[in-house]
Amino acid sequence: MAIQIDFVSNLPVDSEIVRRFYADNWKRKIALSEKKFYEWQFVNTPNSEKKDHCVIAYDNKKDEILGVMGLNKRDFYLSNKSYNGAELTTWIVNEHVVGLGLGGKILGFIQEKFDVLIGMGISEMALPIYMRSGFRYVKSIPRFVKVINLDPLKSHSQYTNLAVKLMNKWDSSSTNQFFATEVSLDEYADLFEFTKEAVNLFVRDNSHRVWRYETHPYFHYKQYLVGSSSDTKSGKAFVAFREESSLPDFKILHIVDLFGEASSIPSAISFVETYARENGFDVIDFYCTASSIYRFMLSSGWFSINDDLCFQFPHLFHPIEMRTPPTTSLIYWAKNNLSEIADLSKLYVTKQDADLDRPTRHTIDLITKESV
Repeated sequence: MAIQIDFVSNLPVDSEIVRRFYADNWKRKIALSEKKFYEWQFVNTPNSEKKDHCVIAYDNKKDEILGVMGLNKRDFYLSNKSYNGAELTTWIVNEHVVGLGLGGKILGFIQEKFDVLIGMGISEMALPIYMRSGFRYVKSIPRFVKVINLDPLKSHSQYTNLAVKLMNKWDSSSTNQFFATEVSLDEYADLFEFTKEAVNLFVRDNSHRVWRYETHPYFHYKQYLVGSSSDTKSGKAFVAFREESSLPDFKILHIVDLFGEASSIPSAISFVETYARENGFDVIDFYCTASSIYRFMLSSGWFSINDDLCFQFPHLFHPIEMRTPPTTSLIYWAKNNLSEIADLSKLYVTKQDADLDRPTRHTIDLITKESV
């Protein structure tokens, strides 16, 4: 068996074969088997140079893929310095070659090529390999939920009398003033420059913002700059969210990005809450690792899914599925700066990153059917 481990673009393999491998070896129907999504995720990104940087274990003699790690090249800012980073998504090895150490070899190849690596949704089988390779693990990414209307959520949530009392206590319109505008390229660029000095995060410059929010093949996002007043010189926050209106019983607003000057974060939260109420949404959720951001949600009457066990809400929606805990996990690694990236108060990872906001095949089929 002559096995070579490399990027797809360096091997006599095209993306179609990789997509077929995902389709044949993943237990559920997966979006990565779909050409339009796969190419958006891995080939048409700002750092890819139109090359497929997924890493595969390839049997040259049999012309066969034995394993793959989905990979998106994306610079990472650590203490305001840019590093060669990557998002890791959906790692799988053919069950017939499990035990040959291919998973560890794929991971070792990637660690040689990059300085910072982050992934989400780690399986029990993969976790020991990550840990032996120097990764650190966060079992449950912090997730926050704002309940607007409880009644439509009752049959899909787990809640106690305390949760109901807290919802009533917190059911008041925010007093934070806000002023929301469309995204200005220059203002956004300045805001990102400010943000990367305050937190550690994947690059979010305008080219990545456009790729992530304006060229997604299936999801539609709304983006705003929000301040506490209309003064153009006042501090701003950026917020991006996605409307989930296809569920039969309730409507949910997914915040996928929220960052900026601390003085404007409460205004951005008030804006999103007001938007949700005025447009008939029943609940809002937000995944975020940085306490410097989510502290404002804790002070604004949002449930912490990790800590407020009196209210638990589904993690998956197509189909709706409750997990315990109803969030996902995170792994992170840095070649020479592990102590810096391990400062979780400054690590900013949200639903925007990796594949946490990836459509399921069910979602793709639904959207495709509606567009016909």
